[in-house]
Amino acid sequence: MKLSVFYDHIVEAQEQTGKDIHSILKYVKECGIDALEVRLSHLQEDEEAAGRIKNAGLSVSCIFEFYDMGKADETEKIKAHLDMAKELSSPNIMIVPGFLEGGDVDKLKEYMKDEAKLYSFFDSHDEVKRMAEGLNKAVAMGKEMGITVLFEDFDDFSSPMSGINGVAWFLDNCPGVSFTFDCGNFIMHDEDVLLAFDKFFPRIKHVHCKDRSAEAIPVGDGRIPIKEVVTRLVESGYDGYFAIEHFDAKDQMGFMGKSAMFLKSL
Repeated sequence: MKLSVFYDHIVEAQEQTGKDIHSILKYVKECGIDALEVRLSHLQEDEEAAGRIKNAGLSVSCIFEFYDMGKADETEKIKAHLDMAKELSSPNIMIVPGFLEGGDVDKLKEYMKDEAKLYSFFDSHDEVKRMAEGLNKAVAMGKEMGITVLFEDFDDFSSPMSGINGVAWFLDNCPGVSFTFDCGNFIMHDEDVLLAFDKFFPRIKHVHCKDRSAEAIPVGDGRIPIKEVVTRLVESGYDGYFAIEHFDAKDQMGFMGKSAMFLKSL
């Protein structure tokens, strides 16, 4: 089992404990976590981050970033994203292609559970179609560099891929893109996580292990059936990463250790 964790959690742990990042990265490694999930802009703004990660003996599982593909040509940003992944030997990049605004968000929430209405809405929505075009362009560029391009079920009501039918539309319209299955985000539309897992299983190449409760909690302590998802993937021969995620945790170091222990027990 390959475990990773968000680099943001390392930074949060430093702020919470006052420990230096090197010692926190060493602790992460000792917990059996092999890699980090890092935001592109973080790597660009902190030129020492990549060196810290390498010196700690950790790899990069995925580099993610937010885009505005519905409104702008993001070709240069895609290129920079892929170049960074190549430099750090990251097998994946994850793109959050954009968000809808105003009345479109209300329509998105209304239509998400009605496949026919949502597909019709997306098929005639220029911004959503441009997001799909942007993902397709990134896939083509990534293929030339041997890098997998991912998107996830993002937990925001303004995200067109926040629910099952939204994810399905993008997978249908972007045949080369791969899927990051975020265990905790289908709760946005009160959808069945295991139903989503069964539907998207063939396209899952990366997993975010996020549990849910009234506040941020370690993986395995909430109400999301993460055990079932992880067990079924492991039994299927899945060889991708399981990324530990608990933003805004009150004790990032403790949570990272407990989350890693839970996942390794599976």
